[in-house]
Amino acid sequence: MNFNIRIALLIVSVTIAWFASGVLFENTVDGTEAKPSTLTKVQAEQFSEQKFVPQLQLRSYTAPSRTVDLRAQINGSVIAVPGLRGSLVNQGQIVCALDKEDREQRLKKSVAQLQQAEIAYSGALQLKTAGFQSDLAISQAKMNLEVAKLALERSQIDLENLNIKAPFSAIVEDRPVEVGDFLSVGQLCARLVELDPLKIVAQATESDVVKLKVGDKATANFDDYGSMDASLTYIGYESNPKTRSYLVEAQMDNTDLSLRAGISGRLNLRLPVEDAHLIPSGLILLDSDGDVVVRAVDSNNRVVQTKVVIVGENKQGVWVKGLPKTVNLITVGQNYVSQGEQIEIYFASDPQ
Repeated sequence: MNFNIRIALLIVSVTIAWFASGVLFENTVDGTEAKPSTLTKVQAEQFSEQKFVPQLQLRSYTAPSRTVDLRAQINGSVIAVPGLRGSLVNQGQIVCALDKEDREQRLKKSVAQLQQAEIAYSGALQLKTAGFQSDLAISQAKMNLEVAKLALERSQIDLENLNIKAPFSAIVEDRPVEVGDFLSVGQLCARLVELDPLKIVAQATESDVVKLKVGDKATANFDDYGSMDASLTYIGYESNPKTRSYLVEAQMDNTDLSLRAGISGRLNLRLPVEDAHLIPSGLILLDSDGDVVVRAVDSNNRVVQTKVVIVGENKQGVWVKGLPKTVNLITVGQNYVSQGEQIEIYFASDPQ
């Protein structure tokens, strides 16, 4: 259950107990009939400040670390599709192969034209030395040489582009073509998704995002997959205009590809250590303004009511801030005393 919801339920329960205390009050503190006294007798316990590691829990879902659409860069008929849909392809592996047609012959022609252009340019330079060639003719020969170099390079690139390869190891999520299909320039061959490492996407409120920094350690929890270690890789700088929340991304290892993209979960982020008190949840009260308070006893045996902030919880109780380092909190009878009241106290450790 969400931490904020649990805290809200706790406060509601305290409110009900507070109202009920006026009806259920009996002149007993520890279950036995109290002896007549001018002072209310309560039980107290000493609590000391401890180191607390806050946890920020965000709703999240998994996403590919990278997604890429492989598109044809030249026109051609598909002659092979080694990248099967749903299969893992390694970096450099062919996903779609196109027919060579006459491209190897074009490459040989480009090589021959380059050789011819080199000879022509070299001859023009020799004629210039002998005074039989103009600068214009030499410039034309040099231009023909550069054009021939570009034509050769273009032919080599076209041959390389016949094999559409995976730029990184990934899963073939979609491959809409089959052998015999004709691909035009820009047409989709396949869509690849990288799932290792796996990205975890969440949204943080403006009050929570200031507590985070890139590199923070986190735990990704999934109902059907357990918990896995992750680390924060990105924190958005612009809030969502509708929710006013900020994009938060983490990354985790997924070597066995057991997790897919789109799985819902919870991202638990470990925040910097704070000083706080761990107290039983039953000691939480509400004052007349609806603020969360606890009641303690000072050195003069008077009731001190202090506002606290709940910053966490566990099976032993709730973590609160706002108390002195060491404090004697009223654990039994706190509903029957008020701020500044002189009381009689005893501790649970006192001999009966």
